[in-house]
Amino acid sequence: MDMGSHGVRAGERVGGRFELVEPIGKGGMAQVWRAVDAATGREVAVKFLRLDSEDLHQLDTDERLAELDMLRGRFRRETTLLGRLDHPGIPELFGHGAHQDTPYIAMRLVTGVTLHDFLKAHRPVPLSVAAAVAAQVADALACAHTHPVVHRDLKPQNIMISDDGIGTLIDFGIARPLLSGATRYTPHGSSLGSHGYQAPEQILGKDPTTLTDIYSFGCVCYQLFAGRAPFVLDGSKGMLEQHLYDEPLPLGMFAVGVPEVLDDLVLRMLSKDQERRPGVEEVLKVLEPFTPRPGDPEPRPRMRPDPTVPFRLADRARDPRPAVPAPSAPVVEEEWLDVRAVERLCEEVEREIHDGDPDGAVRRLSALAQRARREWGARRPLVRRVWELTADGLRVAGDCAAAARFYQGIADELIRGDGPGERADRAVLRLRTAECRLAFGEIEAAIEAVRDAGYVAAGLPAELAARVEQVRREVDVDVTERLFKGRPPRP
Repeated sequence: MDMGSHGVRAGERVGGRFELVEPIGKGGMAQVWRAVDAATGREVAVKFLRLDSEDLHQLDTDERLAELDMLRGRFRRETTLLGRLDHPGIPELFGHGAHQDTPYIAMRLVTGVTLHDFLKAHRPVPLSVAAAVAAQVADALACAHTHPVVHRDLKPQNIMISDDGIGTLIDFGIARPLLSGATRYTPHGSSLGSHGYQAPEQILGKDPTTLTDIYSFGCVCYQLFAGRAPFVLDGSKGMLEQHLYDEPLPLGMFAVGVPEVLDDLVLRMLSKDQERRPGVEEVLKVLEPFTPRPGDPEPRPRMRPDPTVPFRLADRARDPRPAVPAPSAPVVEEEWLDVRAVERLCEEVEREIHDGDPDGAVRRLSALAQRARREWGARRPLVRRVWELTADGLRVAGDCAAAARFYQGIADELIRGDGPGERADRAVLRLRTAECRLAFGEIEAAIEAVRDAGYVAAGLPAELAARVEQVRREVDVDVTERLFKGRPPRP
């Protein structure tokens, strides 16, 4: 029988549900088995924490116990993150626990090839294929960043192209949430990630932000579009030194036909200065025109798996996640929105926010916000109330990215005119947007918003100025704390 390094064997049933078939991968931290879920009959991946690695055996007793505590903590955090991240390009969690005192995670099994092997087999890849891979990974990364979670180890070996052509982001073993209260499982000043893909701030041991992932993803995109890494060992400089100090050459130096807008995007993703890197939403926006369209021909030469399938054959592309019964429709889901029902839902959201625990009501309200805007128009006060309560509720709930989008949407779509009231509203909305973006490490934008709000408040009537000043002080305190503690705050 096959036996893992920590003693589990083929045929054993884990958690009373997952029957082990064969080991399919092993790294320094974990071993992964193919298994069958007895509850559903589908194949799954079961990931075990390795408690017997060579590195652990070389440590003395105290060091080994400390290292094991850290590894168990990371493993628990990976379990939590997979349970939160809901995206077809991220394996979902099916179960977790301990088997023979060894922690395990059961998740969707992604069959296919790593991007590393895909590029070895097909390099150079056509532009549409490269864009299809990049866009799918960016979309999965956007889901992670929404929470906000930093992957910290983006590289071709941690990206799968499934048999159905779906780009999938795997291995959240060293991923880290950015929200306050998260436990650090890395000594401050230590460097995580993989050589050749680490952002300069990772190499220097600084705290990561979502823009740290953008740098690593920029290295991946450079390989996709240029056919080689942005930096290679040439005998004169080490890899880390190049990532710290050298500027990558334009992609067009190595590949013909790379559009200028993609060249510019990837080079900005590789900026040494985090503030100059684009966010993942901008990356998606730039990539979208270059992805395949329904009905486009199959790439030549043929490739298996084919990452253009989810774009070309939208009717055949399927979500790899198991179907979940749709929730019952909320009371307001009728042919037309019912004003009283929406008002009652707003009141429920207000109670949730007051109690400091917004959850189900704010999610239902957020699902109706765009519909309310379409049916009732931008001038109806109830629409503004729906959007503001949605934004406030999502912010308090910790969904910073979604809250920022609603705050920005109110400023862009629901405020007309330039009187004192409108100027005060826009200043507050910009402050709230900046407050939300602080979770992603965007401190400079928050500093600018605080400064500009001070100028706006100085020109407003006393009552309006006081409202702006209250929010300005809240955000200013948050900025000051983060600057004092480092960027982003160290959990």
